[in-house]
Amino acid sequence: MWSDLLPFSFLRPWWLLALPPTLLLCGYLYRHMKKYSGWEALLPVNLRGALLQQQQGRRYAGRYLLLALCWTLALFALAGPAWESDEGVERSDQAALVLVLQVSRSMLSTDLTPNRLEQARHKVEDILRAFPERRIGLIAYAGSAHLVAPLTRDHATLKNLLGVLHPDIMPARGQQADQALVLAAQLLSSLPPDSAQVLLLTNGLSEAEQSVADNTAEQLGERLRVLGIGTADGAPVPLAEGGFMRDEQGRILLPQLDESVLSHFARRHGGEYARLSVDDSDIQYLLATASGSDELLQTEQRQWLDQGHWLLLLLVPIAALGARRGWLGLLLIALWLPPPVSAMSWQDLWQRPDQQGAELLQQGQPAAAASHFEDPQWRAWALLQAGDYAAASQAYGALADSEPENAEFHFAEGTALALKGDYPDALDAFEQTLIRAPEHTAARHNRQRVEAYLAELAEQEKEQDADSETATKEADNGSGATADQASEGDTGHDDESAANSEETPTSGDQTANGADSNAPQTSDSSSEATAGLNEQRASDELEDELPGTSTADSTGAPLPARGYNVEQQQALQQWLRDIPDNPAELLRRKFLYQHLQQPDGRPR
Repeated sequence: MWSDLLPFSFLRPWWLLALPPTLLLCGYLYRHMKKYSGWEALLPVNLRGALLQQQQGRRYAGRYLLLALCWTLALFALAGPAWESDEGVERSDQAALVLVLQVSRSMLSTDLTPNRLEQARHKVEDILRAFPERRIGLIAYAGSAHLVAPLTRDHATLKNLLGVLHPDIMPARGQQADQALVLAAQLLSSLPPDSAQVLLLTNGLSEAEQSVADNTAEQLGERLRVLGIGTADGAPVPLAEGGFMRDEQGRILLPQLDESVLSHFARRHGGEYARLSVDDSDIQYLLATASGSDELLQTEQRQWLDQGHWLLLLLVPIAALGARRGWLGLLLIALWLPPPVSAMSWQDLWQRPDQQGAELLQQGQPAAAASHFEDPQWRAWALLQAGDYAAASQAYGALADSEPENAEFHFAEGTALALKGDYPDALDAFEQTLIRAPEHTAARHNRQRVEAYLAELAEQEKEQDADSETATKEADNGSGATADQASEGDTGHDDESAANSEETPTSGDQTANGADSNAPQTSDSSSEATAGLNEQRASDELEDELPGTSTADSTGAPLPARGYNVEQQQALQQWLRDIPDNPAELLRRKFLYQHLQQPDGRPR
């Protein structure tokens, strides 16, 4: 009623019933104060007429008008005046749509350009654009039916999965539309019948499929919609290896669209049928009912925004005016007071720290975003994106400790540790991930790569140790020969002995210089072998074996071995990012696993 008479409404209108008694009370108090000044209770009755003088009550009228205004504003604020706002509309589209897409070999027929399956994908994308708030699920079927995505409003994920659907990823060939319809009915079993629909996108149904799916079609009733894909003439189905698909007699297969069969199957139990069109006329015809219910649900669940708190801004100065004199001067003095010291910025008044961090992350500033995030998961992700792998590994480690059964936290910790160069701990984190999620493909891939890398490093370390032993033996043999020559010179001539004694250190210096000339190469191979696992320890051992070598030159700059470690880290980061993320392979493995788990042909 309020919304029809006024541009706003009251959320708690019963408070307005207190308005008449409040105004009557203010009038009574004013009349009482005007008639009685308060001295009547102190003076004797016989002296009141002589000592008291009746005056006009104008000086009190303003006070009681302010009191009445304060009470009126307070009651209006308690009543909750509210306005409708476009931003306050609650988009509670409870309607649901299950798309059942045929992904058999016959959908590769080229009677539609480029083929039937591609045209069906485009039509599904049109549906997603037409109903952005609709909960939509996707089922794919060929020789078996599989749930690609449950009912969701995440249409971006649906489009991502839709683009990889192909007959090659289906575990069994054939057409089992009955299984797909049973699976769709299971998805809609908990929803009201008038808020859900099933759209079957197919190029035909065999007699066996119709007989088996007839019970499910009867259960769905008018919720079933069928969209025919293809033409009545049909076209051959090309094969990847060349040629065309053939039937059992060896003839080229021409899958044709039989609209009469599909129309009869849909309308037999109250459903509708339409043929695929270039425009959206088929969508409007088949899904018009759900669109109307969508608008109805949004209209019924519009939210009213309570704006009563704004009346308090008017109530405060009026209350101060009626409370004591001089309030305006105090307000002016308060405006000149310096603001309190605070670390808040202007942005803090409008956005939470997590919102500021998310905005910085979108702007490509992960380091700054990490300093703003309060949410530990977002902060750990920002640190990983910023390249601070040590802090990221600690953050994900804390998350894994708080939620030990969360496999994703262990996986993220392992990835950060691997990028940091802490490979043994990274292997432990990947192992913890696989213990909790054995099907985690990315964790298994990363663990195998790290293990292969460590095995390669161990092999290189063995080769380096063998080279060191060979160099040591050669050095020992050379020093022994020098000692023999020196002893022969001593037995022969003293002068020559002195000369030989002066030449011997020179030979030793040459040997040391030769070792120094090979030192950068040895350091290179050592740093390549360790790759950050025990780099400092290996450098100390090299310094003990070759006193003439150093890990830095005279200017303090590191040797090439240090720079080579950076290259190793970059290479490691590159192949860690090379994680298989192909949705087609994921769906293929998922469908195959489901098919092997239930080989009896039941829907899954």
